[in-house]
Amino acid sequence: MPAHFITGSQTYLRGLTRADLPALLAWTSDREVTRYLYRGAFPAHLEALERNYEAMISSPAEEELAICTCRDEAFIGVAGLHGINPVARSAELRVFIGEKQCWSRGYGTEASQLLLAWAFEVLHLHKVWLGVNAGQANAVRVYEKVGFVREGVLRDEVWRNGRYYDAVRMSILATEYRSQRGQWACAAKLATQFLS
Repeated sequence: MPAHFITGSQTYLRGLTRADLPALLAWTSDREVTRYLYRGAFPAHLEALERNYEAMISSPAEEELAICTCRDEAFIGVAGLHGINPVARSAELRVFIGEKQCWSRGYGTEASQLLLAWAFEVLHLHKVWLGVNAGQANAVRVYEKVGFVREGVLRDEVWRNGRYYDAVRMSILATEYRSQRGQWACAAKLATQFLS
């Protein structure tokens, strides 16, 4: 099992491995799981997913991590920083819980918090942004809970399920992150790792 990248109260992040790809393929082949995804479709077969994985691990602008539960070390989803820009000190955050029985248990919230801690405390980014399908109200609430602010709405931005959806563009700045991180349930555990 790869080493933990960063650990919270109920989840930890570790490097995504080739062994994780079959589970990721199963999740992304399930229409219920991918119903509201903001980004485009995932590869439909393992070989293409492996090619994407190889390109991602060789890129300094991409960090894709596995989300695992602390209780039983189950691989339940992926979280990543994408398009990391060292000049603007910005990146796009993506969090995806693929295991349906793990939905609405706070895992996505904590994975977002862990990834933000990495982005701001270790990578010293200034801004982290994301896009979320406006039809996924629960996801919007989760991101607001961890400090993201709505920047605007991109009209008819996402094509899913035979129709267009608006996308909500959200972001969090380093100063906003620092002002609210102490309220997180995982903050005490994070503080022992690297938070100042």
